[in-house]
Amino acid sequence: MSDITGLMGGFNADKYQDKPEYDNSPLPEGDYYVQVETAVIKETANKKGVGCNITFTILGDVHEKAHEGRKLFQWYTLQHENEIAQNIGQEQFHGLRLAVDQPELNDTDRLIGCELVVAVGFDRKDPTRNQIKKCKKLDGYKAGAPKPKKDAPAAEVKSNPWD
Repeated sequence: MSDITGLMGGFNADKYQDKPEYDNSPLPEGDYYVQVETAVIKETANKKGVGCNITFTILGDVHEKAHEGRKLFQWYTLQHENEIAQNIGQEQFHGLRLAVDQPELNDTDRLIGCELVVAVGFDRKDPTRNQIKKCKKLDGYKAGAPKPKKDAPAAEVKSNPWD
């Protein structure tokens, strides 16, 4: 038997907390405040195209921080032999570029650290998986707070016809 006490420097198990159980369940539909963690360009599995695989870290639901730290993944097809797939991917990627105020972005490294809001829903083919439905500018959002509502125009006061 080998004693590791000297290697562990007086290890004290009480100072370590149990890790919470990993939650792999889909997120509820809604808007989430996120930050781009990674953006990797790679070839599709079938070698028929190229895209960008982006990992988003959730900073919080825009209404609460219940899902802080969870990850969302999104694939954007940028080039493909199927023109429809390519057009959809490029349109979605452009929506991301607009959401981070970089419409002319040509280097994915510039996405790293960008914050935005994503509308999350469920994949229509697999409802156990989330899908980013839309990327939105961070304007008006703040982690932990709902998007401020614009003031409604004052209702026009109408007089009664008999007045």
